[in-house]
Amino acid sequence: MKLSPITYSVAVALFASGNAFAQTTTSTEQMDEVQDVLEPTTTEMTSNRADMSDALSSDWSGSAGFGAVITGGNSDTQNLAGSINVSKRDDIWRHNAFGSLYKAESNDIESANRFDLGYKLDRDINDIMYGFGRLRYDSDDYGNIDGRFTGVVGVGRTFINTGKVMFNGEAGIGAHQTDYLVPVNGEDDADGAVFYLGLNYANQISENLTFNSIFNAEVADSNTYTVWDNSLSFQLSDRVSLNVGLSNRSNSDITGELGKKTDTTTRWSINYGI
Repeated sequence: MKLSPITYSVAVALFASGNAFAQTTTSTEQMDEVQDVLEPTTTEMTSNRADMSDALSSDWSGSAGFGAVITGGNSDTQNLAGSINVSKRDDIWRHNAFGSLYKAESNDIESANRFDLGYKLDRDINDIMYGFGRLRYDSDDYGNIDGRFTGVVGVGRTFINTGKVMFNGEAGIGAHQTDYLVPVNGEDDADGAVFYLGLNYANQISENLTFNSIFNAEVADSNTYTVWDNSLSFQLSDRVSLNVGLSNRSNSDITGELGKKTDTTTRWSINYGI
C-alpha cells in the first residue's frame, strides 16, 4: 500500500513523542489498573489502558483468544475469530501490541474477512494524565477496505480508578491512508487528517467476572470509523477465561460488497493468558 507523506510524518511523530514526553515529565507512581481479558474484536479496542497489566515488568504478557462456530448438514457454516493482545510496562512507559482476525463462510460463500493489527505507546505525565501514540492497520474485504493505515498522537486521562472500576478517555490527532477495493466517489484511495477519540470502561464485578465497554472513533473528511464493544469475561482458571461480547463497527461513508455500512457481531470465545 502506498503511503502519503503525511502518513509517514505521523509515524515519525509517534516514535519521537516518547523522547518529548521524557524531557518534560518525571516518574510517577504506578496506577492500579483492572486486569482486562482479551477480546477477539478489540482491535483497536484493546489498545486502551485498561488492557494493561498492573505489574512492573520488562517481560511481555497478555492473552490470546479463539472462537469458532462450525455447522454441517443442510447448511455448512464456518465462523472463525482469533486475537492476541500483549503488553509490557517499564516504570512510566506502557507498550501494547494487538491484533485480530475474523472470517465467516456459509455454503462455500465467504461473507467476512477482516484483519487488524496495531501498536500503542503510553507515557505518564502525572497521576491521572498520560501521553500516547497509536498506529493501526486494518483491512476488510467486505467493507471495501483493501488497506487502511492510521497514526495518531494525543493525551489521555483517567477519570475513575478504584482498583476494580476504571474509566479512561483519550483524544488525539493524526493522519490516515485508505485504499479501496472498489472506487468510492470515483477515487481509488483517500488520505488526510484524522481526529481520534477513545473511551474505555472496565468493572471487575466479582473475582471471576469482569465487564468491559470500549468505544473508539476515527473521524476524517472521507469517512468516520467507529467501534463499540461490550463484553463479559468469566475467569475459569488462572489462565483460561470465557468471553461473551457484542460488537458494533461502522464506516459512515464506505459501503462494501454486502451493501451495509455497519456490522454487528455477537461472539463466544475462549481466551488463554500468556
